[in-house]
Amino acid sequence: MADDQRSESIPAERLSIEKQSNGTIVVAVEAAGTRGAALPPARFSFREGDPQYAYWARRFDALPRPRVAD
Repeated sequence: MADDQRSESIPAERLSIEKQSNGTIVVAVEAAGTRGAALPPARFSFREGDPQYAYWARRFDALPRPRVAD
């Protein structure tokens, strides 16, 4: 996003963010809206060098990780 000071515009509960082995970040957004013009589900991919890559990489890194048993 151009202005990182803004709050997240897409709520986390509507997102699925994954990072592939080649570093590509894939963002899936659930459909939204039940009245009027509903937004369809969408998938986006971001690679290093893309203007929004750093934003989505930070959101991915902020996701809770499952604990690994010792």
